[in-house]
Amino acid sequence: MYWYRKLSKRIWRTSFQAWGKKFLEKNPMNLLMIWFVLTLGEKIIMRLGPTEEETVALLSKVLNGNKLASEALAKVVHQDVFFSDPALDSVEINIPQDILGIWVDPIDSTYQYIKGSADITPNQGIFPSGLQCVTVLIGVYDIQTGVPLMGVINQPFVSQDLHTRRWKGQCYWGLSYLGTNIHSLLPPVSTRSNSEAQSQGTQNPSSEGSCRFSVVISTSEKETIKGALSHVCGERIFRAAGAGYKSLCVILGLADIYIFSEDTTFKWDSCAAHAILRAMGGGMVDLKECLERNPDTGLDLPQLVYHVGNEGAAGVDQWANKGGLIAYRSEKQLETFLSRLLQHLAPVATHT
Repeated sequence: MYWYRKLSKRIWRTSFQAWGKKFLEKNPMNLLMIWFVLTLGEKIIMRLGPTEEETVALLSKVLNGNKLASEALAKVVHQDVFFSDPALDSVEINIPQDILGIWVDPIDSTYQYIKGSADITPNQGIFPSGLQCVTVLIGVYDIQTGVPLMGVINQPFVSQDLHTRRWKGQCYWGLSYLGTNIHSLLPPVSTRSNSEAQSQGTQNPSSEGSCRFSVVISTSEKETIKGALSHVCGERIFRAAGAGYKSLCVILGLADIYIFSEDTTFKWDSCAAHAILRAMGGGMVDLKECLERNPDTGLDLPQLVYHVGNEGAAGVDQWANKGGLIAYRSEKQLETFLSRLLQHLAPVATHT
């Protein structure tokens, strides 16, 4: 549990800073407009101060002097966060902090969060939209190799009390480091090899034989991909909002595969779930490279990495998952899925 507590304060601070950088890159004009409206032309760079008092002072400028709100926000981002879990309490893992990088998405599926729909009916446990699709994503990776090591997914809106209208959330985590693979979806296990974890991932009845796969996709998925999936999955194609939520559906076993062929997900969308899936014996791979790969060569699957940007890209696009992605729980299951998908997919289906 040492690694989690040691990183907790750093993660919270990094999430605050990473959000500002990502928002500025994606919405520079919106952010400048907020500065102009609230401060009459004064330009403010939002950052986390060394002390709670300094952060309060800076937030007060942005929030038009609302001291109560500024103090409440500053208190949250400066507090130490402690987390207790039996699986973590039974493990002693020391990871050098100087090799770690962090990707944070403080609100994934922002549109669903703003819309605030609480009455969406799920389809076999999968919500197509609504607050249930909102997640908070924290992924930790090795800055030398780009391999995801730790992931935390918080789903703050899991169920709502109809009387109090208050929501209950759920947090999921996973750790995969030097042969130790543990996660919150299993009883406490101190050390679990990838092969052992993977063997559990293949026990899903839809992963073997003639059974069809279940897949979760975006509503914006390409028609060519959806057409091929209809042959492979039949009626077991589910649509859902939020990259983090769709990945979580695979982690929870609600779907076998999450596939997305576009280049509009980013490292902060995938790193957390990727780490958890690795701990379970699965992973997250580049879709385009998988479709171009010859499985007979014996080459490893093209796992997504998180330490280098896309060559020739600038700004936020350098951190896009350019080849699309596939999230899975079992490598054997993925290979079978890909072989069936390729039988029905034209070569032009992926972007070039």
